[in-house]
Amino acid sequence: MTNAIEIKNLNKNYQDFQLKDVSFKVPRGSIVGFIGENGAGKTTTIKAILNLIKRDGGTIEMLGMDNLKDEKKIKASVGVVMDGCNFHDNLKTGDISKMLASIYKNWNQKLYQQYLKKFKLPENKIIKEFSRGMKMKLQIAVALSHEPELLILDEATSGLDPIVREEILDVFMEFIQDEEHAILISSHITSDLDKIADYIVFIHQGEILLDEEKETLLSQ
Repeated sequence: MTNAIEIKNLNKNYQDFQLKDVSFKVPRGSIVGFIGENGAGKTTTIKAILNLIKRDGGTIEMLGMDNLKDEKKIKASVGVVMDGCNFHDNLKTGDISKMLASIYKNWNQKLYQQYLKKFKLPENKIIKEFSRGMKMKLQIAVALSHEPELLILDEATSGLDPIVREEILDVFMEFIQDEEHAILISSHITSDLDKIADYIVFIHQGEILLDEEKETLLSQ
């Protein structure tokens, strides 16, 4: 089985925090749950994967490519959802589609409309009028609508009500069914990861303490 993400000995040094030789894999056809307390290093690791911060050591491969040398090509094939909404408050869903169609070669307007309908997202409201759950579902619809091979999700279900979370988790399960796609999802809601994750990676104070297949953990 090939890996969608492969991280080896990732290091990042801050004055009051360090990522220390972080290493783990995200196999294709799987969902990897990335867990740890607030401040453990989850978001720092994800930012390093996405080249949003400069790392101090280690290597990161995504979809078989170096995430530094092939950054542009990789980003065309990766959907990202971070905690919070990055779209301007006065945009509508149609405005977002027009904007992203000019950015992504693989932007699929039909698929985007299907997700808007599935998530019951209104086309006549500006984002400022969306609830937190609606904003998160919009981000997920956008991330999926340029037909990525890999999803990277940072606290994508945090603060959502249980019904909305179930709806979103079902979409994630559908995404990986072809065994080619993969998801890395960081969360502190362990019950969500119990339902969908194939592997669990536990980070504590910048170090990986656990990297196991979930079935192995349950049998222990």
